[in-house]
Amino acid sequence: MTRAEGSGSSTAPRERRVRAAPECMTRRGFFTGALGVAGILPAVAVFPKRNAAFDLAGRGVFAPGSPRRSQRVVIVGAGVAGLAAATELRTNGVDDVVVLEARDRIGGRVWTDTIGDGFPVDLGASWIHGIDGNPITAIARENNIATHRTDWGNGVFHYAAGEPARSARRAMRDFWRLAEDNPERSFQSVREELLSNTTFSEADRSYLDYLLTTEVENEYAADLGDLSYRGVDGASSYRGGDVVFPGGYRQIVDVLASGVAIRRRQAVTEIDHSGSTIVLTTAAGATFEADRVIVTVPLGVLKEDFIEFRPSLPVRKRSAIASLKMGVLNKAYLLFDDVFWHRDVERLQYVSADRGQWAETISLYPYTGQPILAMLNSAGYGTRLESLPDREVVARAATALTNMYGDVPSPRDVRITRWRSDPWAHGSYSYVPAGSSFAEHAALGEPVDDKLFFAGEATSDDYPATVHGAFLSGVRAARQIAATSTAQGWNPDNMRFA
Repeated sequence: MTRAEGSGSSTAPRERRVRAAPECMTRRGFFTGALGVAGILPAVAVFPKRNAAFDLAGRGVFAPGSPRRSQRVVIVGAGVAGLAAATELRTNGVDDVVVLEARDRIGGRVWTDTIGDGFPVDLGASWIHGIDGNPITAIARENNIATHRTDWGNGVFHYAAGEPARSARRAMRDFWRLAEDNPERSFQSVREELLSNTTFSEADRSYLDYLLTTEVENEYAADLGDLSYRGVDGASSYRGGDVVFPGGYRQIVDVLASGVAIRRRQAVTEIDHSGSTIVLTTAAGATFEADRVIVTVPLGVLKEDFIEFRPSLPVRKRSAIASLKMGVLNKAYLLFDDVFWHRDVERLQYVSADRGQWAETISLYPYTGQPILAMLNSAGYGTRLESLPDREVVARAATALTNMYGDVPSPRDVRITRWRSDPWAHGSYSYVPAGSSFAEHAALGEPVDDKLFFAGEATSDDYPATVHGAFLSGVRAARQIAATSTAQGWNPDNMRFA
């Protein structure tokens, strides 16, 4: 319980504006850069960056000299990975392609809904993370899709227990050093050791926990106890800053889906790849035959064994499915009649005694001109909220806003996500849990007998948990199939999404 909740006071806690970060900085870059300015980064960067270009050569995905024959390809899942694979195959001459989608919509975890009088809100993915060289940026630009840069440093802090001492800001340095020295230990264990060896005031501890929530748990959609230094030290990233789509991410999905044969409400329950022809069976009883299949369903669906593979998948792949986990990052979108917070601020940052709860809110007003807040909750708390009715989630969100701003009006419309409960996702995106490694992402993406191919963000060991990672994995799978396709003059430079 926060101080304001305990006293029943509507007085907003002390607040402080944050100095803006450089416009070209990504979310992760802002976090690590801010720590570096304060002199609290470990000797080795917590989030290493590799500008791995759009380059899949050297991974066995090209075989220009291979004999080519006609292919029937079925793609399971019409998310970004599946649509990217279909588009890549079709652009390069593989025409017998069909995409089977369990939902009644396409896009998967890219889901643009509307709120109020038709204002778009992204319930799933929201950002292009790093625009320089990013293939999603290229699609947006080629199709004149508007974007708006996010300034992660443009925020205001609200301190329920008072402003922390400067020494508290340096505590993250000690946290990351301990984590780096003990890469297999969970972050929760590292936090506990830090707290036991250092004297913190209530305000200082709350601030440290706020940083751990926003920079670690919200970033990886997992609790501190499920994460380790080894598990976060491995992904690549593009530079150039992050952008959102004021008109919704669905615009990218629509470009990729143009001209693609998609069968909705076709949930695949069995893939029999025992013979020369692969047979797929759906929950509706329909069957489809193929020479090659690309499986792009989320890791969460694979973990639930919703699809039966005959014969079973190899041990290495089943081990990867079991080892990787799906995290949760849920959003509560609240539409108000007018803005009661700072109009030019993008992040509302709430430092309270309730670790992991309502710490980070994004204002859509600077992007869309609409009085909409996106309140983020991840990991365990984000999952627990899914069991509550909308009215209770809104009541808890309103309490947090009241603690920040005093009495606040009721929202006139809301949209609340429940990604853990979604039967076609079972989570928001993948992460590497403590005790595992990034090698599991690569194992998950390996083909099986040159018949089954796998794509999706969880199969990307360069860019997991991102839309561009999903996109590139779909392209990778299509190019792997291209090695045995009849497409003449297969040319990876032919990609166009206009």
